[in-house]
Amino acid sequence: MKFVIIGIGQFGRALALHLADLGFEVTILDEREAIVTELKDRVTYALVGDATDIRVLRQLELVGEDTYVIVAVGEQFERNLLITAQLKELGVTNLLTRSVNELHGRLLKLIGVSDLIRVEDVAARQLADRFTSEGLMRTRRMDATHSLADVRLPQEWVGRALMEVGLRSEYRLNLLTVRRGKVHETHLTDDVLSEPEQPVIDSPDASLVFQEGDVLVLFGKDGDLQRFVEKFGLQGE
Repeated sequence: MKFVIIGIGQFGRALALHLADLGFEVTILDEREAIVTELKDRVTYALVGDATDIRVLRQLELVGEDTYVIVAVGEQFERNLLITAQLKELGVTNLLTRSVNELHGRLLKLIGVSDLIRVEDVAARQLADRFTSEGLMRTRRMDATHSLADVRLPQEWVGRALMEVGLRSEYRLNLLTVRRGKVHETHLTDDVLSEPEQPVIDSPDASLVFQEGDVLVLFGKDGDLQRFVEKFGLQGE
């Protein structure tokens, strides 16, 4: 998947870095040169420009089944609406827009945006997921039905290779990476996208052999993730 993030405030910055650290192609756009310069070596593409100018938006690769465009502009209500309307005009299909309040959300829906991001809601769901998703050590919701989740390795998979376990074919889940190594002490935080507690393996391939203590970072539908942890009795561990 590819991500284009427009507006690099606190939320946009955290989202861009988190997705980049997970290995995704990330493009950022902001009119503030200092912010773009700060992040240019940590994301795939970093562009300086005014996103309210449709000519600037036309320079970006915005349309594609695997391309997600995120308008992360926060309190600048009118700017957010203008950028979003122009993205709709350009035919962007995978469009998510930050909504700062209920009125803003209603206006965005009037111009055809159904995928809205309320940072406060994301933080609340993330905290709730810590307590309610048995077997899922940490979840990050990607949309209404899909999440990223940290899941303990099933004990019976220790010593087996990724190619042998049928993760995608049987369980319909994608392995993004594996956390392996010393676990650092962590605390609950109000940061929507907190830093990982364990080192990760770069781009695990099919020959990767699982080890005791591995944590799988999986992407898939919420129901498939929950069925996975139930299948291997990982609830409550």
